[in-house]
Amino acid sequence: MTHDDLAQRLVNARRQHQLIDTAAPMRMPPDAATAYAIQQAVMAGLGTTTGGWKVGARAPGGPASGAPIPATLIYASPVRLERQAFFRVLVELEIAFRFAEPIAPRADAYARDEVLALVGQILPAIEIVDSRFAEWPNVVPLAQLADAQNNGALVTGHALPYAALARSLDFVAPGLELSFDGASLVPEAPGNPAGDPRELLVWFVNHCAAMGITIEPEWTVTTGTYVGAHRIAGPGLMHGRIDGLGEVEIEFV
Repeated sequence: MTHDDLAQRLVNARRQHQLIDTAAPMRMPPDAATAYAIQQAVMAGLGTTTGGWKVGARAPGGPASGAPIPATLIYASPVRLERQAFFRVLVELEIAFRFAEPIAPRADAYARDEVLALVGQILPAIEIVDSRFAEWPNVVPLAQLADAQNNGALVTGHALPYAALARSLDFVAPGLELSFDGASLVPEAPGNPAGDPRELLVWFVNHCAAMGITIEPEWTVTTGTYVGAHRIAGPGLMHGRIDGLGEVEIEFV
């Protein structure tokens, strides 16, 4: 399997709703640059526009990664989604952002204060985690990165002005709720592994600049789970809330 072939198989998996048998490791992306190139090739192959990105890191200040989300897979809450439209469903409660204006690539790196000054909106979100690989999660990380970092869809709540909440919202440990059919999915010690998710926006802006990508203000950038990932096996009502931000709801049918 060549890297071009992997991109095409990822496109076919989405279009035909058919899982990919995992290839041998030497056939997978050799580095992150190749995985990011495959992401863009998949978006082009699907013929869809970008509606947002998912970004994340495993520890504060740790290496970050991200992936584009097709506009067709971003939904406004409340929404009804067919459970069978996905290969598997895991859900994550997150904080997402939108920028106030386009951010174009440039040679000089964007500084933290500069990036945060460009944030326009903030909103609660539930990411649906999915994978096009049959053997997931036993798939090499670079293959998962190529496969949109396991993104299945994103559901967003009502957007609020970022400037009004920048000082008052607890970004590290907000009060929150996530439940499925009334049963709580919140762990004993919730928290985003990246710490303050706004730090990921700095990485994201400079990542896009390095790739020659202009960030559009309508894109929704989601920044990692506060509650881990929870598998949903069947139909039911998913409800999330982040204190100070609002609610987001999905009915799986």
